[in-house]
Amino acid sequence: MKSKISVSVLIALILSCFFPHFVLAETVLEKVKRTGELNAGVRKDAIPFGYVNRSGKWTGYSVDLIDLIHKRLEKELNQSIKLNLREATIDSRFRIVQRNDVDIVCGATTITQTRSKRVDFSVPFFMTGAQFLVKLEDAPKFDYNGNLTDIPIAFLPGTTTQEIIPQIYPLANWKDIKSRQEGVKKLKENEVRAVVSDGILLLGEIVQQGGNLGDFVLLPSQPITTELYGCILPQSNPQWKKLVNLTILSPENRILQQEWFSLNTGEFPYIIEQAD
Repeated sequence: MKSKISVSVLIALILSCFFPHFVLAETVLEKVKRTGELNAGVRKDAIPFGYVNRSGKWTGYSVDLIDLIHKRLEKELNQSIKLNLREATIDSRFRIVQRNDVDIVCGATTITQTRSKRVDFSVPFFMTGAQFLVKLEDAPKFDYNGNLTDIPIAFLPGTTTQEIIPQIYPLANWKDIKSRQEGVKKLKENEVRAVVSDGILLLGEIVQQGGNLGDFVLLPSQPITTELYGCILPQSNPQWKKLVNLTILSPENRILQQEWFSLNTGEFPYIIEQAD
C-alpha cells in the first residue's frame, strides 16, 4: 500500500532541499556563532562616519562604532569573532543587508518609515539635518527664507535631502553632483553658490579637503530637516538589534562620540543631540 504525501509536505521537502534558509532561517547571532565572522558595511565617502583618510586608512566614527559592537558581540558569544569590513555605497547599503551580504551597515543613513519596510534600524546614534553650505562672504546675501530663484545649488541625488529641499525651493537652479566632494569643489570654484546636504557631512568634507571651517557658513543654523542616523539591520533579528542598541546607548559610545564630535576637542566638532 502506497502512502500518500500531501502537497504541503511535498513543498516543504522541496524547499528544505533546495532552499534550506527558507525553512529554517538562521538569525544573525546564530550565523556569526557558527561561522566565527561578522560582516559589516561602511561607506568610504561619508565623512566623518566612514571615509578613507589622507594616509589611505579606512576610518570614521562608524568604523569605531562597529568595532565597539564587535567587541560586545565577542563577549556575548564568548568566542573570538573575525570582523570583515565591506564597502557600502549610497546605492547598495540597503540591498546588501537585504541579501544578507552583510549583517549590519553603520553610516550616514536616515531612519524613515519607508526604508523600515525593507530593513530594520537600530536606535539613532546621531542627529543632524539639511543645511546650505555657503562661503562666508556670500552668507549675508543668501536668503534661505526666500525662494532662491535661479541660484545654482548643488545637491546629491538619492538622499532624503533631495526628496525634500528642492520641493521647498522649486525655483532654485538645482545642480546634480556625484558626491559631496564634487559639490564642495564646485562651491570653492564658484560654479555653485551653495551645496545642500546634512550639515555634519558638509563640515566633514571641508575638513577632508584641507579647508578652513571659518571660510564657510552653514545656513540656517537650525537645520531645515531632522535627520536621525541609525545602523541598518536585517529584519526579524530582535536579539541582534538589542545587542547593537545596547552598544549605541553604552557609556563607551558616549566617550567615542565626544572624541569625534565634541565642540571643544572633537576631530569634527558638531553639536550632538542624542535621542532619548
